Amino acid sequence: MVHFTVSKKRKTKLGDYRHPHNGKPHRISVNGDLNPYSFLITTLHEMAHLTTFEKYGNRVKPHGVHWKIEFKAIADPILNEIALPTDVNLALNNYLRNAKASSCSDDKLYRVLKRYDKYNGLTLEELESGSLFKLNGKTFVKGKKLRTRFECAEVSTHKKYRVLGLAEIEKIESN
Repeated sequence: MVHFTVSKKRKTKLGDYRHPHNGKPHRISVNGDLNPYSFLITTLHEMAHLTTFEKYGNRVKPHGVHWKIEFKAIADPILNEIALPTDVNLALNNYLRNAKASSCSDDKLYRVLKRYDKYNGLTLEELESGSLFKLNGKTFVKGKKLRTRFECAEVSTHKKYRVLGLAEIEKIESN
């Protein structure tokens, strides 16, 4: 038995899997604000955790080789039998060659999935270096590009953070 929950938006994760314990069944939650393709991929990701746990218990890594094999096995019928948009199908196929802990970790898949979001706000990569922006209630200065992330400094503490270029931000107009 699986308890499946469509949850409200969470800032830190798109979905979650919890194995059975204390009489509770497998539990999967997926954010309800995701577009249909992100929702599907996140659900498949979490289901792969469930099937991996069923086969191996806690003896394997959460996003290790066994989970990757399970994820691919669960996703293959979807890729072959359900008509996904071509861009989603190609990006998902490519991602499954070496799936990561999060679909957000794969820049190409993440960009394709964002095309189907209802709201696409301003992203950090669209700002000029040195610009001020807000993210999660904090004010930052955009710094140099590292690879897929930018080194940004929080204005009040000068602490450095690596922020994904595709993060949706609020630009602060300088006077």
